[in-house]
Amino acid sequence: MMHRPLLMGMAAGYVVLMGVLVFGLLQARVWVAQTYDTPEATENWQKLTQSLEQRQNQGRSPVKRPRQRSDQPPIKILFSENFPAIVAWSLVIMSILYWSVGIMIAGALRTPSHQPASADADAPPRV
Repeated sequence: MMHRPLLMGMAAGYVVLMGVLVFGLLQARVWVAQTYDTPEATENWQKLTQSLEQRQNQGRSPVKRPRQRSDQPPIKILFSENFPAIVAWSLVIMSILYWSVGIMIAGALRTPSHQPASADADAPPRV
């Protein structure tokens, strides 16, 4: 069992880390909206997809590209329509990583630093 101060410190660190993670994702969402939610960005995306289609049709493309399903950049769709899923999965993955590493560190800190017993002391008695 972990000592209470260590557990409380880990819990406080967890809350801070999750807050920073959500804040960072919200800031990224604002940046994506400011950058890609403009007519110029949509026009640039459409020009890019048209030029890629022309290269594909002329046979100059080294790979076969799938047809674009949207007139909007994928990052704009990702951060506008799928943002709750991004936040949820980021929290789940970060929680698993945080607590896994935290438990390993706590176990390392709580491991006694005594010398291991000799092989003879650990051996079963001889009959």
